[in-house]
Amino acid sequence: MSAQVAYLGTSIADWVKELSSSDPLRRRLGAYALGEIGPAAAEAMSDLAAAVRDPVAFVRVWAAAALARVAPSGAEAVTVLIAELGNELDFVRSLAAWHLGRLGPAFPGIEQALLPIRQLGADKDPSVRVEAALALGMLEGKGAPPPELKSLCT
Repeated sequence: MSAQVAYLGTSIADWVKELSSSDPLRRRLGAYALGEIGPAAAEAMSDLAAAVRDPVAFVRVWAAAALARVAPSGAEAVTVLIAELGNELDFVRSLAAWHLGRLGPAFPGIEQALLPIRQLGADKDPSVRVEAALALGMLEGKGAPPPELKSLCT
């Protein structure tokens, strides 16, 4: 069946191969593409589960986000994304918050992310604070950006 399912003309099997590339950008792209395919890429679940332990943080984040889209009942994705909220790299913390917010309030286990995301409100990096505020708005059902963001946009 995977031969019939593709993203950008590339099969699931070929995107799975990208997860073992020596280039972390290609591994990230493989994860992203499998996430875009979604539940139809269920055969890639074990490969994505392995990719959430990638040595490169941004690959782990994208693999966890893809795993959430391929197997939306699994809590492993939330666990990995929460862990990356504490990453030393600003853009990784920001990216993890972004993905958690987009999982939505009904995603299994997402309530575990609320406190760690709230704690990012005091982060030293403004992009992390903004993504955390947006994620909280999405997860708490508010949907609209909080008023604090207006000062960052003017």
